[in-house]
This record gives sequence, C-alpha cells and structure tokens, in this order.
Amino acid sequence: MKIVDGALMILKREHKIQDPVQFVYHAVEQAKPLIENFSMVVAGRRVPVPRPVYPKRQEGLALRYIRDAMRARKEHGSALRLANELLDLSNKQGGARKKRDDQHRIAESNRVNVK
Repeated sequence: MKIVDGALMILKREHKIQDPVQFVYHAVEQAKPLIENFSMVVAGRRVPVPRPVYPKRQEGLALRYIRDAMRARKEHGSALRLANELLDLSNKQGGARKKRDDQHRIAESNRVNVK
C-alpha cells in the first residue's frame, strides 16, 4: 500500500491531479484488454483462437500489465515508477498499453482460426 499511496501523492502534488483515485480508475480502463487468445485443438493441432475477456479478468490482466510495466521502468523508486506509468496510460502510451495493443494485434491476426 505504501507504493500506491506514494504514487497517489506524487500525482496530486507534482502533477496537480485533483482526484488521483479517479485518475487511477481511468488509467486501468486504458490497460484493460478486450480480447485474448486461447489454445484450441483443431484437426489434431493446437491453434490460437481469439475470444472476449470477461470483466473480472480484464481488471486482473490490466493490473498485472501495469505492475509488470512499472517494474520494467528505469526510474528510481516504485511510487514514482507507478505514477509515471499511470500518467503514460492516461496519454494512451506506456508499457501496459503496449502489452494490451500487442495482445489485440495478435488476436486480430488469429481471427482466421475462428469458425
């Protein structure tokens, strides 16, 4: 909780965001994937098939993407890394948004496997 509280304080103090909690909700919405691939056996082969992601899983995946992107950043201090990742997400950038877009692109290319 110290990391999240620190990130909220950074967003409020340094970036002048009035409601940082609402800002976090908006950032998580930007990271939620809408479709994902799952393996299906067709004619004895495993092929990736896209399917929609349920809302609870969307939130879990979005938080996981944010966590992984935050850990991959090079800034000093976890709270600062989380705050900067949330700022990037609000601008539709950042590691979590890239992961989501890559997943969507892969699912789009695997649409030919859907019957």
